[in-house]
Amino acid sequence: MWLLGANELGPVLRLSADDVLSPYVFVFYAAYIVSFVFTPVMRKIAVHYWIVDEPDGARKMHSRPVAYLGGVAVFLGWLAGLTMSQFLLMHRREPGLPNYLVVNFSIVVAACAIVLLGLWDDVLHMSPWKKIMGQIFAASCLLVTGIGSRSAWLFMEPVLVRTHNYLGWPHVADMSALQSHPLVQLASTIFVVVLVVGCCNATNLMDGLDGLCGGVMAVTASGFLFLAVHLATESSPLNANMDALRVVLGLALMGGVLAFVPFNFNPASIFMGDTGSMFLGFCCATLMVLFASEGHAKWLLAALVMFSLPILDTALAFVRRWVNGRPLFSPDKFHIHHQLVARGFTVKQTVLISYGLAILFVLLGAAIVYIRTRYAVAIYLVVFGSIIVAAYKMGMVHEQVQAVTRKPLGAGDEDAMSGRVEPGSVISIASQSPTGDGPA
Repeated sequence: MWLLGANELGPVLRLSADDVLSPYVFVFYAAYIVSFVFTPVMRKIAVHYWIVDEPDGARKMHSRPVAYLGGVAVFLGWLAGLTMSQFLLMHRREPGLPNYLVVNFSIVVAACAIVLLGLWDDVLHMSPWKKIMGQIFAASCLLVTGIGSRSAWLFMEPVLVRTHNYLGWPHVADMSALQSHPLVQLASTIFVVVLVVGCCNATNLMDGLDGLCGGVMAVTASGFLFLAVHLATESSPLNANMDALRVVLGLALMGGVLAFVPFNFNPASIFMGDTGSMFLGFCCATLMVLFASEGHAKWLLAALVMFSLPILDTALAFVRRWVNGRPLFSPDKFHIHHQLVARGFTVKQTVLISYGLAILFVLLGAAIVYIRTRYAVAIYLVVFGSIIVAAYKMGMVHEQVQAVTRKPLGAGDEDAMSGRVEPGSVISIASQSPTGDGPA
């Protein structure tokens, strides 16, 4: 549907979702096909060079070695999608606009850095702090070319504008002067770095079951694509390239990961490894930065809500480790998916439940498109507050230790247990003195 409006370029043509999406659908085709073809190829390469994830009998849920390098196939599919976009005409073709999408090359450079970082960790392993430094470098690649350099403006605009007026400074006709304020630049730098590092590690922590991270990210990518298309239908022709970039990145991400998920679903024949999990987190972070660049909080808020499952899992993990006095980067078996398995769900059931939660968060995020932001925030507060309380009750914050008192042989089992032991719980055994009066 085409609706006319006014703009500096003349009449504005408001597009339908089909008008925006249809020119770029070949990006999805390219990403899906390349990822689908290269996933078994990468599995053979991984097996040949024995780049595999071997079971450890503790945290890892698989019982046999499984090949890594699936993330390389996803990355190659994503890269193929971006390449395909260079041969497709833009969804807007008004006079004065480019005919083809201009992709900021720093996105590709940063993605390559993340993939090489993940490969290094999958093959040779590295410390968490080295991975964080690599992720900061990837975020810096985005910032030096202007991506996200003003993203904090949507948080700081009310404060800076009111401070500017209160101090009686001359009126600024062009808001770009305030958007270039050093405080905005500094806050934007911190915001982009935190977002990239946070998303990369959130998806990495979620990659604990067959098909879990890939499937959840495919659902999230579909939500981001919805936001990108909807935003493009409302946007000015002056933003056509940015609109197209968000749509293309969403399509490339969705195509690449959807082709990989069937190979990764339980029982998995290949894992994405840190290469894939960190790359998916980086792609989501990049899209969120691009949504934040619109200057409207609702788009970033919607994207964050859609990404809520990895955010909640990571936040609970760090809080849990801090509360229990363990290093923040130490592994454990108390993530959401571990908790579900410990409560009797199979791996497939746990993964499907996670897909359902991801779909719920995507629908909640999409709701902000149709209702006012202030109402959406109220709904989100209630939902997330309920989730936090439920997580606390399920033991995802305190690693509750069940104590078992060791008694002489022949004592009844009902006397030995001092508390009910849940599946997956940590058990402490206390020896009893010969007199039976207490611990020895």
